[in-house]
Amino acid sequence: MNMRKKVLIVLVTALAGAAVGAGLGYGPLLRYRSEGVLKVEMSTSEYKRISELANDARTVRQFVAVSPPAGLDSYDVNRLIKDVVKGEWQKPVPRVSRGDAKELPDLILQLEQEREKGKERERERDRPAGRERAAEESRDTALVPIVYLGVRFTATTSDPNDAAKVATWLGAYFKDMATLEAVRQLVSVWTSDSRQFSDRAAERRRKYQFDIEQAQIRATALKKILADYPDAARREASQVVDVRKDNEKFMSPMAQLVGAESEIIGIREKIQRLDREADQQTLMKDLADQAETAAAQAHRGSDSVIKVSAVIADFGKKATTDAQKEKLSSLAADISATTVRFQSQPRFIAEPSVPNLPERPRPLMVMVLVALLAALLSAAFLWRDVLMNALRPGSAKKES
Repeated sequence: MNMRKKVLIVLVTALAGAAVGAGLGYGPLLRYRSEGVLKVEMSTSEYKRISELANDARTVRQFVAVSPPAGLDSYDVNRLIKDVVKGEWQKPVPRVSRGDAKELPDLILQLEQEREKGKERERERDRPAGRERAAEESRDTALVPIVYLGVRFTATTSDPNDAAKVATWLGAYFKDMATLEAVRQLVSVWTSDSRQFSDRAAERRRKYQFDIEQAQIRATALKKILADYPDAARREASQVVDVRKDNEKFMSPMAQLVGAESEIIGIREKIQRLDREADQQTLMKDLADQAETAAAQAHRGSDSVIKVSAVIADFGKKATTDAQKEKLSSLAADISATTVRFQSQPRFIAEPSVPNLPERPRPLMVMVLVALLAALLSAAFLWRDVLMNALRPGSAKKES
């Protein structure tokens, strides 16, 4: 075979390779990418819980069965599920990135952190359960600051319009999973608080009874002192000196008596609040169990809100006292706040757009690469004798 025919065969092979490359580049390898940013404020622990739930294969299949992405066939849907399970479709958007932390002064970052902590304290004070817990136990709660401002979604499909639709669908999916996880976490807190109250109620009641007995004994003793020493009542505003403690001054018996009586009043108020909470807990144990079952059966966030709200409404018919009605109203408000936070407030601050250019490798690049590969292979086959002689050991010595 002469040189001209070999070159012609190489050219034809290159054209065939280009055709194959075009089929691959405009077929399976053609991918368009669309991105969107959803504004939803979360802490680190909240994002981890939500992302773990959203990346679960069973969860995404259940959501696809109820709300399938528009415009995708079964093959694309299965591919989407695999991409979601990998967890690379969403990334959190931090409030302060590493670059911001390097550029911003430390004072500004500290002020931002203090402002967020102040917001969290206000939210905690606004909750009735938080106010009662703070008044009864007088302990500081660990506040979790908001770390992430939102989530960035990425969708890759073979059609640019489908890429934008899938990115929007991923945003709706994340919102729904965030709502589902938030409701489950809220119900878990209800269950934990109910069990904790059952375990600690008797102990707290005995403690209050002991404290009030001690305060009453102290008040009785102070009244006896005032009766035995009438002058102490007339000198109630002056300081009394204890000679046994290096003339250390302490409050007068009348002031101590007022303090003891005030302490008795305060302890009785605590006992009344404990009785009120016990009245509320008569419904909470069964309500928490049923709400936990309803939240576990729900496969979507909106379904969990509906099911748990139905449980609260059902127990609202059984409430007979103001304390029970107040508790149920508080639970309904918690569900409403969760719905607003993860369903109503989240919105796209960067809408997923239809991409103009495909992802690399682009079709033209694939055509060129496959054409070159085909040409090289055909040339290697046609000039195989020359290549074998060149690669054979000692061929260069023979020619010399």
